[in-house]
Amino acid sequence: MIKRLLASPLARISFGLVLLTTSILLVGDIFFRLGDQSSQAVLEARKHLCESLAVQFSVLISERDSQAIESTLKTVVRRNDEILSAALRSNEGVILVEAGVHDRYWKNTPFDKSTPTNAQVPIFNGEKPWGMVEVRFTPLKRGGIFAVLADPFVGLMLFVGIMGFGGYLMFMKRTLRHLDPAAVIPDRVKTALDVLAEGVVLVNEKSEIVLANCAFSRKLGDQDKSLLGKNLSAMKWKSLDPENTTFDLPWQHALKTAESALGVPLSLMTPADGMRTFVINGSPILDDRGAARGAMVTFDDITELEQKNDELKSMLESLQASQNEINRQNEKLQILATRDPLTSCLNRRSFNEHCEQELETAKAENKPLTCVMMDIDHFKSINDNYGHAVGDKVIQNVVQAARSGLRTIDIIGRYGGEEFCILLPGLDLDQAVIVAERLRFRIENETGEVLGDDADRIVTCSFGVSSTQVCEFDTHILVDCADKALYISKNSGRNRVTRFDDIPNDDEQVA
Repeated sequence: MIKRLLASPLARISFGLVLLTTSILLVGDIFFRLGDQSSQAVLEARKHLCESLAVQFSVLISERDSQAIESTLKTVVRRNDEILSAALRSNEGVILVEAGVHDRYWKNTPFDKSTPTNAQVPIFNGEKPWGMVEVRFTPLKRGGIFAVLADPFVGLMLFVGIMGFGGYLMFMKRTLRHLDPAAVIPDRVKTALDVLAEGVVLVNEKSEIVLANCAFSRKLGDQDKSLLGKNLSAMKWKSLDPENTTFDLPWQHALKTAESALGVPLSLMTPADGMRTFVINGSPILDDRGAARGAMVTFDDITELEQKNDELKSMLESLQASQNEINRQNEKLQILATRDPLTSCLNRRSFNEHCEQELETAKAENKPLTCVMMDIDHFKSINDNYGHAVGDKVIQNVVQAARSGLRTIDIIGRYGGEEFCILLPGLDLDQAVIVAERLRFRIENETGEVLGDDADRIVTCSFGVSSTQVCEFDTHILVDCADKALYISKNSGRNRVTRFDDIPNDDEQVA
């Protein structure tokens, strides 16, 4: 019960004020010594002093020691600042002994009656009255403002007023942040804010929280009242961009510029739910002069959405990786379906498809298309004498030498076991013959080393060249014409190039 009571802001403020006031009064008592400076105590001290002088003078008169009386009287006046003058007066009214200018101070004093400043004490010689001891004291209070300030009670009030004002000001300034500002907000407004699914926070000019709805409190795992007074900017907000370390918080931007900052994504490590991601809007609360006196901040939790986006992104990356792998496999399949595995040249079916496309292009652009048939001479004897492994190596070296003499747009395909077909787009028959001669020379001089130490044996090829200039725009006719020219080269001694238009008429069969 006591713990719950002390948890209330009102109880804590009240308890603090009681302790503060008590402390001020104790300090004031130490400074002003109020008990020692009371008027009653001063009057009692004056009374005792006068009575002591009367007793002492009574004894000295009975002894007729006038010199001791005068010495004592002067000593008392000299040593006591509160005594202005003193005198010993006989019953006849004659001043017998005085100290100080007694006549000036002792005026308008009723006979046989004492006042706080004029004290009269009778002196007896034996049983008979002898005279009076008259003592003139300073006034208890001075006149004017100094008299008021000299009063200890007034001093205490001034001390309490000055010290209390400073103490209460600092204390209240510190405790006001713990007051519940929601108390001045109608319940229907607070209920409406608490119903909202997104967090809503009101901050003052120092970014201190003055109101937080239930949604924001739940995200942080705190009660809404425990958030009051906390600095919203002091929380460890992080930008979603790791490289962006110097960013303006939305409410700070609103307080600085009096303009709204909308849709700012930030993350925060919360005790309840771990790292959360929010889209934050900060809008200034303006006074009559247009200055920002606070800000309203809304927090839309998009953590689950971000998680779904991350999962979707991961899935897309996986799908992309799968698609890439499929494409890679398709490329492999495409290569296997269109390429010769030994030489990587186009196979016969794929070469015919490319030939059809090149013929269409040449016809549309009115440009020539040349076809070259190439056959390795005496290849069967190479296989028989050196083995099929060496034969495969010879085929690979011949293709490599041929490729080195072709353009990137030229197309080479394996048409048979050791027979190859080459398309030369845009070249006429004369130019194609020059290319064929260059290939023949390269093959003859660059591929013989595959046969080992047999220096007498070289690898050569025979060539036949045809063109759309002398043949129709048809794949089979173009290849067939080149093949007929190749046949002439092989029958004429091999290792040579034959043009289709050089074939004798009796051997020429143009379709």
